[in-house]
Amino acid sequence: MSEKIVVNKLTKYYGKFKALSNVSFNVNQGEVFGLIGPNGAGKSTTMRSMLNFIFPSNGSITINGLDSKKDYLKIRSLIGYLPGEFTTYENMTGQEYLKHILHLRKIPKKENHVKKLAKRFDLDLSKKAKNLSKGNKQKIGIIQAFCHDPEILILDEPTSGLDPLKQQVFDDLILENKEKGKTIFISSHVLPEVEMLCDRVAIIKDGKIVAENTMSKLKSMAMNRFEVIFKNEIKEKSFGKSIGVKNINKSGDKYIFDVEGDVNKFIKKITENKVSTFKSIEPDLEEIFLSFYKKRKRNA
Repeated sequence: MSEKIVVNKLTKYYGKFKALSNVSFNVNQGEVFGLIGPNGAGKSTTMRSMLNFIFPSNGSITINGLDSKKDYLKIRSLIGYLPGEFTTYENMTGQEYLKHILHLRKIPKKENHVKKLAKRFDLDLSKKAKNLSKGNKQKIGIIQAFCHDPEILILDEPTSGLDPLKQQVFDDLILENKEKGKTIFISSHVLPEVEMLCDRVAIIKDGKIVAENTMSKLKSMAMNRFEVIFKNEIKEKSFGKSIGVKNINKSGDKYIFDVEGDVNKFIKKITENKVSTFKSIEPDLEEIFLSFYKKRKRNA
């Protein structure tokens, strides 16, 4: 499987402030890769560096084998890009704006493709942008990213402002393009969406990648959670840090244990009691995200 995006030790300074520090990852052909983190973590800076809109202080980036600095014009011709704060010309209709984009890309024959995308998103292209809601402006942004059927998509917070039904339309569009072998890089704050769409995910904090792997691997590295119902009364204090228990929540006769690290000591302690039911609860991406941030904070 070929690597379509390779970011190697990307570092970016703004004066003395280090916005990115040795950020490295790769994205393969036909893969959906997610970059998640809070505002200010470095997501948009990373993406803007990839397109040479801002210049890295150090490190290297190649896209489809092309150097991001030397070959940025060639790179932009094969990429569909949606910025985090998409804006359009307020006095242009959606149709006029997208026709303008097709003209700049020298592909006027794609107008029918644009109309099909607009229909999917239930977007009226005859209205001027100044009369559109944020969600409808975002639809224009999504369409302009997809309008030329690009090999690679770089999308920064793509579903911002969309209602749930149109988010589903977007998700379907991503999966269809993945099936066609397109390479897709997404930054998003909608964690369930990232979990559903992405093959791999990187978590960024304070300009550094703190975790990067497949969803299954990240889940295995996160806090373990177990639901237990006992037949006997237990002493909660006996389930402490010495066996890896970080937190206990009790609801009726049901206990939820958060366990970090090796779970064998915890399992052994459980079996000292009479257990009615025992099950492992798979963490979702939000729990993984918070788990890695807490670890990073403790290590700092």
